[in-house]
Amino acid sequence: MDFSIADASTTRKNLSLTFSADDVARAIDRAVAERRKTLTLPGFRTGKVPAGLIEKRFGDEIIPAATQQALDEALADVLKKEGLHPLSGVELDNPSGLFKRGEGYSCTMSFDVLPAIEFPAYEGLEVDQEKVVVDDADVDAIIDRLRTDLAELVDLPLARLPQDGDQVVVDYKGFDENGQALDDVQGQFPLVLGRKQALPDFENLVKTILPGEEKDGPVVFPADYAHKPLAGKTVTMHVKVISLKERKEPEINDELAKKAGAKDLAELRKQIAEHLENSKKQQVRSDAMQKLLDGLMAQVSVDLPQSLVDVRVRRAVAEHFARQSGDAAQPSEEERNAYADKVRPDIEQALRPQVFLMALARKENLDVKPEEVELQIYQMAMRSGQDYRKLSDAYRRAGLNNDLYDRLLADKAISLVYSKAKVHEVEPAKAEGETAGADA
Repeated sequence: MDFSIADASTTRKNLSLTFSADDVARAIDRAVAERRKTLTLPGFRTGKVPAGLIEKRFGDEIIPAATQQALDEALADVLKKEGLHPLSGVELDNPSGLFKRGEGYSCTMSFDVLPAIEFPAYEGLEVDQEKVVVDDADVDAIIDRLRTDLAELVDLPLARLPQDGDQVVVDYKGFDENGQALDDVQGQFPLVLGRKQALPDFENLVKTILPGEEKDGPVVFPADYAHKPLAGKTVTMHVKVISLKERKEPEINDELAKKAGAKDLAELRKQIAEHLENSKKQQVRSDAMQKLLDGLMAQVSVDLPQSLVDVRVRRAVAEHFARQSGDAAQPSEEERNAYADKVRPDIEQALRPQVFLMALARKENLDVKPEEVELQIYQMAMRSGQDYRKLSDAYRRAGLNNDLYDRLLADKAISLVYSKAKVHEVEPAKAEGETAGADA
C-alpha cells in the first residue's frame, strides 16, 4: 500500500491511499479466512469449507468487511507514522467503493488537524499574581450568609406590612399601558425582601400590601433587562401578598457552628478561612494564567479547523431553538442559518486560544487519558447531584466527550506555561471605594 499526504488548507489534510491488486487480494483472503474458522455448511466440517465457495456465497458480506478493515488499518498506520491527530471524522471520497479481486483500489481521505503554529517564547514569561489574603471580614461575610440560610420562618401574631428581611409569597400579574394582560408576566413565588431578588419597584409595592390583600402599582424594568420585550418598559403590576413570615436568624455561636457541621465556632471560622484561601489561590492562579495566555495570543495568528467551528455552531443553533421551542413552530432553514451566522464570530473568538493551547500541548507531547475525561464527568455529577452513569452516557451521546477532552488538553498546556513562568506576587488591588490613604 502506498500513500501521499497533501495540504488542502492550513488545517485540513488529504490522504491518498493506493492498494495494488495483490494488496486487495490479501485483504479479501484474510477476511475469508476469518469467516472460514467458524463457518459450517452442509457437507463440510467447521473450518473446512473451501475458500472459493465462501467468497462466492458470502461475498456481499466479506468484501465490504475486507475493504473497511484494510482502510482502517492503513489510516491508523499512516497517522502513527506521520504523527497526525484528526480532530474530526474522516471523510472518504468514494465511501461506496469496494475492493474487487484482481483489481487495484485507490481513495482519498480528508480530515482536519490542528494548525501549524510558530510559537512565541513561552518559557520564563513574567507575570504578576496577587497575594492571597483572607481577613476576618471575609469570614464574617460567609457566616452572615450561613445565618441567612439557617434562618427560621416565624408566623407573625399580628398582621403588619412586609419589611426587609421578611419572606413573602406573592401572586402577581402584569398589564401593559392599554390594560392588556401580559402572558409572560404572571405567577407566584416566595421572595425575601431586601435581598435584591426582585426589581426595586416590585419590592417597594409589596411593602405596601398587608397579607391577604392586593394592590396595583407601576414597575419600571431597566433598559438592560434580560427579557428584551420588557426592557425599558413600565408595567402595571397587580400584586397579592399570599403569606408573610418573619425570618429569625440564629445567633453567631457554637450552636450555629454545629448546625453548619463544625465542632464549635472557632473550628467553623478556621474551616471557612481555609476554604476561602484555597478558592482565592485558584482564582489568582487562573487570573495569572489568563494574563499569560492573552500575552501569547497577541503574538500569533491561529487558523481554526473548520470542523471544530461547525460542530460548535451546530450545537449552539440546536440549543438555542430547543430553548425557544415549546408550542412554537419549528424554525425554518433561513432562521437557523441566520442564527448560525450570528453566533459564529463569537464561537471562533472563543476557539482560537483553545486551539492554540491544544497545538502547544501536541508540541509538548501532552495528552489526556480517557479516565481523566471520565473523572471530570464524575466530579460534575457529584457537584450537581446527578447520576454519574446517566451524565456520562448523555455526554457520550451528545459528542461532548470530545469537547471535554479538548478543554482538558488546553488546560494542561496553559498549566505547563504557568509552571515555567516567573510569577511575581503583588499586593491585591484596592477594592472599589478604598483609597490609597485609607490606612493612614
